[in-house]
Amino acid sequence: MKKRLLIPAFFTAALLSSYADPFGTHLTLQAALEAGAENNPQLQAAFYRWKGYEENIAVQKALPDPAFTYGYYFESVETRVGPQNHQFRLAQTFPGFGKRAAKKAAATALAAAYGENYKQEKLNLDFAITQAYAELYYLKRSIDITQDRIRLIRDLEKVARTRYKSGSPMAPILQAQVELGRLEDRLSSLNDLRQPQVARLNAALNRPADAPLPWPAEIPYVRIAPDEEALLENLNHTSPSLAALARNVERGVHQVALARRERLPDFTLGVQYIQTDDAGTPVSDNGKDPIMGTIGINIPLWAGKNSARVAAANYQRTAAELTLQNRERTLEADIKRTLYNLRDADRKINLYAESLIPKAEQSLEVNRTAYEAGQMEFINLMDAERILLEFQLAYERALADHLKHRADLSRLTGLDLLHGANHETY
Repeated sequence: MKKRLLIPAFFTAALLSSYADPFGTHLTLQAALEAGAENNPQLQAAFYRWKGYEENIAVQKALPDPAFTYGYYFESVETRVGPQNHQFRLAQTFPGFGKRAAKKAAATALAAAYGENYKQEKLNLDFAITQAYAELYYLKRSIDITQDRIRLIRDLEKVARTRYKSGSPMAPILQAQVELGRLEDRLSSLNDLRQPQVARLNAALNRPADAPLPWPAEIPYVRIAPDEEALLENLNHTSPSLAALARNVERGVHQVALARRERLPDFTLGVQYIQTDDAGTPVSDNGKDPIMGTIGINIPLWAGKNSARVAAANYQRTAAELTLQNRERTLEADIKRTLYNLRDADRKINLYAESLIPKAEQSLEVNRTAYEAGQMEFINLMDAERILLEFQLAYERALADHLKHRADLSRLTGLDLLHGANHETY
């Protein structure tokens, strides 16, 4: 049965929706991740690279192609039974014992390594998309919060003008105008930042840099409390990057075995046929075509070359082992760092949401009431407004960072902490 070329769904979907806007009016993280999986060329390249190496397994385990040889005698060879003009030979080489099995095992390990690389590439893409999504969300919330603060300062300026007409100093009006100018300048910078942030996310989605994107709908905050010890113990089973390196070590072992078996000879079996014409005389076996079986053997004579081949395979295996060992150590350190960042972001989210922001809002309202009653300086009211602005931005920053750290932990461990996550702990 003819093998069909496997075409992944993301490729055909990309062709059908390359010019369509799949996001509607609100961009969700899940929609962005799905679009990236369908359209990202680097992920598609990793997929086809993996499938190419899988197909190569059949190549490595197959016998060498048989050889056909034709010979023509420019001068006929006269024999007792007749002249010989043509010679035909068919031969098949059989590799030495264990060579084909070692080649197949090495190719299988290599294909498996590229399969793990594909999984890791998907995790890396999810991380890149999540980072861009989180930054775009933070930008949107910064713009919203700044606009709210501008509206508040304008209201306060009106209050200051009303009090000025009643004989109060003009200083509060000027202070409000200065603060208003600072916030409006900040708002302009934030609005200008939208296009670079959109271009960053579009790049991960394989869209033109200036393709329109709606604002992110929300940050899917999920409180997680990973067991650090369990994460580290299970890394060899969950991390595609470690699995890929382990497969490279396995491949190195098979390559060493193959290099050692290259010292064994290969055998070639063949059959030879010589066309013989009629001798023109009444002799026995007149015009009979001889058929001859042949056997050949190569001689792995050069010991230096054989030893070098084994030594080279051993060096490559050792390099693969050391690379795996180094990755285990750096991965452990990266996970510890990410877990700290995750806990820190989670702590800040709860601190600002449950304590600091409500108190800052209460402080602003108290100061506003006191100012309107003539019991508070306007500068104190401005300070309360700035503190609330800082706390609100810090909360949104922590929320965006928490999502980025979740994606980073997913990238490092191989656990799915992004797609439809609704757990309290992992």
